[in-house]
Amino acid sequence: MPPDAADAPRGGAFDGSSPEPIYRGLRLALMRGDVRPGERMVVKRLADAFGSGTLPVRHALQRLVGEGALSDEPFRGARVPIRSVDELLDLRRVRCAVEGQAAEWATGALTGADMERLHALQAAMRSVHEAGQAEHYLDWNFEFHFTLYGAAGSPLLIPLIERLWLRAGPYLNTMRTDLTLGAGLDTHDMLLDALARGDAAAARQAVEADISDATATMIRALTEDPERTTRPRRTDARRETETNAQREVSQ
Repeated sequence: MPPDAADAPRGGAFDGSSPEPIYRGLRLALMRGDVRPGERMVVKRLADAFGSGTLPVRHALQRLVGEGALSDEPFRGARVPIRSVDELLDLRRVRCAVEGQAAEWATGALTGADMERLHALQAAMRSVHEAGQAEHYLDWNFEFHFTLYGAAGSPLLIPLIERLWLRAGPYLNTMRTDLTLGAGLDTHDMLLDALARGDAAAARQAVEADISDATATMIRALTEDPERTTRPRRTDARRETETNAQREVSQ
């Protein structure tokens, strides 16, 4: 059996009136790529998914708007922004700098258990050969990266990386098609080799290559077939958002 994806952030009891579990669940969905660019955040549907009223959902959405993860359009509500090519290129540049640094700092600090987990996640991703089997693929990719970054030992760095993934995450859906599935796993192998050797510079280069290759795929999908890139995956997004909601409620 492949490894489970990382659990949603844990909180206190969910009483249906607090926006915090809703905020955390939606934030995680955005970072993991559970929703697509252009997808509207329908308040009533989200309230049903989280078992809450609409007011906590609105508060959670406004927090995400304030973080730049969502846009708020008059008379249409919140939705996942559609980024321009220039925005994606700028995002790549900043991600390479920040996440590359995290990889450098993590090299030599990862425990044996961390390395085992990274290899297990990589094996799980390699086992997926068709888009129809890729339900957890992006969950595993998310956990792979944040297991690495968490070993960097910088409490300040992780929230910064999360803010970047809030913007990049929805475009990771382009990595879950039959044509692109598995793209980037070679750079994961390069990273694992560098970590095993304790080569911090090579680990940084592997992470930067991974980000650059993923961005190239995002831009190619956006420019060649923008309708497909920004069309919401209603079945997957709804199911995965509701799964995040259920995780939060169960905590």
